[in-house]
Amino acid sequence: MKILVVDDTEAVLLLISRFVEALGHTAIVARDGGQAVEVWRAERPDMVLMDMMMPVMSGPEAAIAIKQEAGASWVPVVFVTGIGEENRLAEAIERGGDDYINKPVNFRVLEAKLKAFDRTLELNRKVREQSAKLADYYDRAEEEKRVVRHLMEQMVNAERLYDPLLEYWLTPAESLSGDLIAAARTPGQSLYVLLADGIGHGLTAALNVLPLTQPFYSMTEKGYSISDILTEMNNKVRQVLPVGRFVAVVLIAIDEANGWVDVWNGGMPGVQLIGLDGGSRHVWKSSHLPLGIVPTEAMDVIPERHYFDGPGSVVAYSDGLIEARNPLGEPFGAARLMDALVKAPPAERMAEVKRLLTLHLDGAPHHDDISLIMAHCGLPQRVFPDVLPAGGTPDFAALFEPGEPSWRYSLTLGAHELRHINTVPFMMNFINKVVAPNESQSDVFLILTELFVNALDHGVLGMDSALKREPEGIEFYLNERAKRLAALTHGMLELDLAGLRIDHQDYLRIIVKDSGDGFDWRHWLAQDLAYAGGLSGRGIALVRALCASLQYRGAGNEVHAYYRIKGARPD
Repeated sequence: MKILVVDDTEAVLLLISRFVEALGHTAIVARDGGQAVEVWRAERPDMVLMDMMMPVMSGPEAAIAIKQEAGASWVPVVFVTGIGEENRLAEAIERGGDDYINKPVNFRVLEAKLKAFDRTLELNRKVREQSAKLADYYDRAEEEKRVVRHLMEQMVNAERLYDPLLEYWLTPAESLSGDLIAAARTPGQSLYVLLADGIGHGLTAALNVLPLTQPFYSMTEKGYSISDILTEMNNKVRQVLPVGRFVAVVLIAIDEANGWVDVWNGGMPGVQLIGLDGGSRHVWKSSHLPLGIVPTEAMDVIPERHYFDGPGSVVAYSDGLIEARNPLGEPFGAARLMDALVKAPPAERMAEVKRLLTLHLDGAPHHDDISLIMAHCGLPQRVFPDVLPAGGTPDFAALFEPGEPSWRYSLTLGAHELRHINTVPFMMNFINKVVAPNESQSDVFLILTELFVNALDHGVLGMDSALKREPEGIEFYLNERAKRLAALTHGMLELDLAGLRIDHQDYLRIIVKDSGDGFDWRHWLAQDLAYAGGLSGRGIALVRALCASLQYRGAGNEVHAYYRIKGARPD
């Protein structure tokens, strides 16, 4: 140690300083209190042995000055005091002294005190180092959280959550949430909603769910199915996250035009479809493992579809909501949640759940992230025109005459391509560049999807749509379709897109041919109209309502559709 020895008696000063050096320490000296403060400022010693009574500045006054300048650093001050100074000594120790030793000095006692202070100073140094490391770690952790929070805000794309059909609530247990909510619209205006729950909470859980955002948004925008999105998500999770990390996921697709909800539930609480009265209309239980556990090829990515027959809300939440415990350790529970949904008016359900949870917690913190979404469905559907919009009736005879289109894009798909390529999103990448007005892209996606699916399902695969009308038929239909597609060894489908200019208006011509035996499209048009209640909102009826002309040829395995591009300026 470096020890400052202060005494106005030269013999005592020399004696103590020599003894200190003999013990292996470094001694520096001062002859009064004022000098002691100046030497301490210059040398910053580890410890001070200070006489009580000195000129210029007494020992206690010098000790107070040194302690003030040392601040948070601990500098032990030991007073060397004579008999009769007990009262002043007590006051000095109360104001900043750490110990004392009586004169004449007992050097055996002094040696023991120096060893004790040396041990204490070493421990103090370690505590300061650890405190500095903890402070540095805290600063770096806060910076990492700030960066991750910024990344999540950017990647989650929060403005898309302001969809008129979506209500959501997310409250993290810490500064970062391991729950993720994302929502986006497909080109056909179906609403896709993602609810994910990473292991734990905080920074680690937040990093677990980040890989899901990019495939969700990019693939939804291109019109991929939720099965395709789940496949890519699982690949991402297994590629990016360490072994043993997984993410529970609910993926929801709501198609207002066709009146159905698709849900894939992997490791989350049951998803409910509730009516306006709050009653449960359907439940999607967790029937799949969370993402990241099994290889993608071993996953079942087919969602469960339910057709709704009236207005309702799809309710999904993380387990942090129903497991939130009050001060007595009682969980909030699914029963309280459903009670709030039943009793509150539809517009007040989210607020009522928040209110009841606040009452339940009674000031106690929740120890897991809480998230809740309500995606509404069955609202008045989009009305599709049965007549051509204002702007003149085109020369339909000219539509069917050979002519030079302004552009043309053709694609022929064999069995292998049909099994492995999701064709509609692939073609929409091109269409989005040549059919510029965004208001037309949604219509084109719906038309192209319906015509392609009809050609593949009924033409190439030989599927019968009547299966969908049976109870539980949609699940059987989708499973059977997946089996037939996986086993497909022959068959062909041709698509031809062209841009035409007719009567000073821009049209998109879509021709779809398949190698199948065809199907009775008139029968299914009548069925679609009847099933949609005459609103032209499903299947072939939807396509006919959107197109200027729809012509089936032959046995029904070739269809020509002409769509007038909205927003295109006449000559």
